[in-house]
Amino acid sequence: MSLLVAVFLALGLQAAAQETRTPVADLIGLTPTEVGARTGAAPDAGPGDAVRIAEAGKVLDLYPVRRFWRQPARADEGCLTGLEMEHAEGDSIERRRALMRRTGALMVFEDGRLSGVYAEPALPPAPSTGAPMTTREMEAQMRGPRPPSPLTVAPGRLPLSDGSAVLARLEPAAAGAALVSLCRTVPPRTYRSDPGTDLIWGLVGLTVLPFVPFQQAEEARADREGGALLASAEPGADLGTTAEDWVGRARGARVYRDSADPGFAIIAIKLGSGADTAAKVGLLGVRGTRVVWKVEREAADQTGLRALVCRDDANRATNARRGCSGTGFLVP
Repeated sequence: MSLLVAVFLALGLQAAAQETRTPVADLIGLTPTEVGARTGAAPDAGPGDAVRIAEAGKVLDLYPVRRFWRQPARADEGCLTGLEMEHAEGDSIERRRALMRRTGALMVFEDGRLSGVYAEPALPPAPSTGAPMTTREMEAQMRGPRPPSPLTVAPGRLPLSDGSAVLARLEPAAAGAALVSLCRTVPPRTYRSDPGTDLIWGLVGLTVLPFVPFQQAEEARADREGGALLASAEPGADLGTTAEDWVGRARGARVYRDSADPGFAIIAIKLGSGADTAAKVGLLGVRGTRVVWKVEREAADQTGLRALVCRDDANRATNARRGCSGTGFLVP
């Protein structure tokens, strides 16, 4: 749960929320730019924000619904957006929690026009005892099994190995579904400095400071070289050779295959860090020598494709594939 959402839930009924409701039916047939304008999202939505699949003569763009979340109108405002399958009213904590569990929907555009909205199964409520979680409990939760993802043909398999056929596994939004945003004023956070804590963090900063230029140089190299490699292949293109030969000895690039489906491969390419300072990745789905799909940076994270590369057959985070951490974080 993000800090903003946690603060939003904690506010309860302290301030009235402003609700914005956009029926899914009103968005069908619109372009990504038009959908963003209707929902109040950040402008200039484009293919780089989506998974692009080129197959059987058509182009599909799968956008994570969070790309079309309403943006706060003011610096002191926080908004929570989710897919609401049935009409609801009010501003209860239960309603906001229900919206949080429906933030994983995909908006599918065919040849540039919205053709459907597909909701991932709602996440079950997390069990809570009311006591703060320990570090060990948090790590166990991160490594624990997750509900099966419709983006894979089976748990542990590489994601989107069947390309556009994934739509058959997704749950179409109900006829009355809508994108709902609840926005409210977030009170300013107060911070009281602790000289002892500030001194400790200052000393920690001094120990890592000598490595910052090297880290920045590595990130710049990854963004330059990885970005160029990723830009050289588009969905529908024929690599002319195997994924392994196409990657060659490029730094920060790996090829993953399934023993159950060796004809499909995912090429993972390391890119520079984003706003959260974590390294980003680009992914290419390749069938034979042809690129079937492509996704990069935030879209790889928000659709969950990056994490699904690092899952076992029980859908637990695993480091069995090279480049995966024990918590399921992929860095090629």
